[in-house]
Amino acid sequence: MSSTVKLAPLLRKSAGGQETVEVNASSPLESLADLERQFPSVRRWLYDKQGDLRPEVIFFVNGERVFPEELSRPLGDGDEVYLMLAIAGG
Repeated sequence: MSSTVKLAPLLRKSAGGQETVEVNASSPLESLADLERQFPSVRRWLYDKQGDLRPEVIFFVNGERVFPEELSRPLGDGDEVYLMLAIAGG
């Protein structure tokens, strides 16, 4: 299943500056795996040292928020996944 992943600006640096990346994935979680396969350096932004998905990684599919318990939901051909990092500062 081919989908497009749109990357937040911070993630683009790890993807050679690309705003969108084509992935072959049947779920949002698989889209991460394919993204990491294409751009291994993106892993540090997505996963912690234990290999768990960071809580600040936020998913949207076709503009609809996808929560962590829904990351295995099926993607349709041509769906758009948007990855955002919720980062706070002070």
